[in-house]
Amino acid sequence: MSQTAMDAAAFSEMKQLMGDSLNDVIELCLQSLPEQVSAIEDAIDNKNAESLFNVSHRMKSACGSIGAFGLAEKAESIEIIGRDGSTQVSDQAINELRDAASQVITFLNNEINRK
Repeated sequence: MSQTAMDAAAFSEMKQLMGDSLNDVIELCLQSLPEQVSAIEDAIDNKNAESLFNVSHRMKSACGSIGAFGLAEKAESIEIIGRDGSTQVSDQAINELRDAASQVITFLNNEINRK
């Protein structure tokens, strides 16, 4: 079952636990998510399954830690392809990853701008 890109309730819980230190995590995510999407696209274009696996694995882990479970799910589906030694990611899968990353970035930017 597909989840929304960002779980607002999980993020709110993380915010309560981490307080202001969560801002550093948000800033890191805002910087790294576009870079990771680009690196995944490059790995696919260059047929580099190892890089595809590594980058998508890092993205999945980071997203899970901030409540971006839907994006983590998209990254995991790509991670599995790379782990299997392939770079045959469907256009639909990469588009869903891009869309979910965009949703998370918008959510995090809105969160930063509330301060």
